[in-house]
Amino acid sequence: MPGAGDRGAGLDLPPMSAEADRILEVAREAGRRAAALCRAVLAEAPAEPDAMAKLGKEPVTVADYGSQAVILDAVAAAFPDHAVISEEGAEHLRENVGEAGSDQIVRLVSEVLERPLTFEEVCEAIDHEGGAGSPWTWTIDPIDGTKGFLRRDQYAVAIGVLHEGVPAIGVLACPNLPVDLDRPDGPRGVLFWGGGGHPTHLEPLDGGAPREVRVSGETDPAKWRVLGSVESSHGDPKLVLEMMERAGVGGGFVRYDSQVKYGVVAAGGAEIYVRPRSRPDYRENVWDHAAGVVVCERAGGKVTDLDGRPLDFTRGKKLTDNRGVLATAGEHVHEKVLAFLAARDGN
Repeated sequence: MPGAGDRGAGLDLPPMSAEADRILEVAREAGRRAAALCRAVLAEAPAEPDAMAKLGKEPVTVADYGSQAVILDAVAAAFPDHAVISEEGAEHLRENVGEAGSDQIVRLVSEVLERPLTFEEVCEAIDHEGGAGSPWTWTIDPIDGTKGFLRRDQYAVAIGVLHEGVPAIGVLACPNLPVDLDRPDGPRGVLFWGGGGHPTHLEPLDGGAPREVRVSGETDPAKWRVLGSVESSHGDPKLVLEMMERAGVGGGFVRYDSQVKYGVVAAGGAEIYVRPRSRPDYRENVWDHAAGVVVCERAGGKVTDLDGRPLDFTRGKKLTDNRGVLATAGEHVHEKVLAFLAARDGN
């Protein structure tokens, strides 16, 4: 595979329309079905997050595993030789699910896939890894932002597909995001998708025509809006607020769980998403960013690490050679934020 210095995220790939279009079609349908399963789990769950059944000590639920099973069932059927990097594994599910949880996941996955499955078949789908020789690699986060999911707030089903290590296709299903960001009390549930030969589109999950979206064209830093993570442990809020003050960024700071933030930037709802490293030894997971990079960049945005380097997805499960993540509404925003970060590091 090429390294980040050879072909970074955001560079156009050679034409591959027929194959890429088929991959995007499968990813979109898998994202819709996975979102439906997540919604079904919430519909059956207690209203309070602390009362929702979590599997073991980790904040992982039946929905995480069911969503991954739905997605990888589709990948295994359509592209059995494609490689897969996914967050979850069935061993933890087997150890913690219990009889009621086992019955629930089998029932819900069977309903969404419209065919009966056994518990072992669900586990086999969760653990599907594909082949090792394909130029295509699927990166799956079945629920990005599980804590947001538990709060019935923002979360995303993230499906990113790499071609020779470069993000090529991205799908983000965001079941709780308003269809119109200017109408927060309106209908919710969107599917962002793009890649191959397609720009980023926003498609309502509950029906409606897809529409192309573009990043904000705002040039006044005083009006730029900044996104950050709800969990303080996922970044450095102090650095973000310092950047806003010193760079004259005055449009406000809003926290969202998950890769929803990439979709908000892509749709023009904010100009900056910055994710500093929470500690020096922390490295980002590839499944937390691959889909979002495509969604943001195919809408005209720009994504690098905090040093301005392309994100390198060729190192396995981690972005080992990158320091944090910065996604913006384009070069004019990116340069200003990077200049502040460089000056700060130099002091």
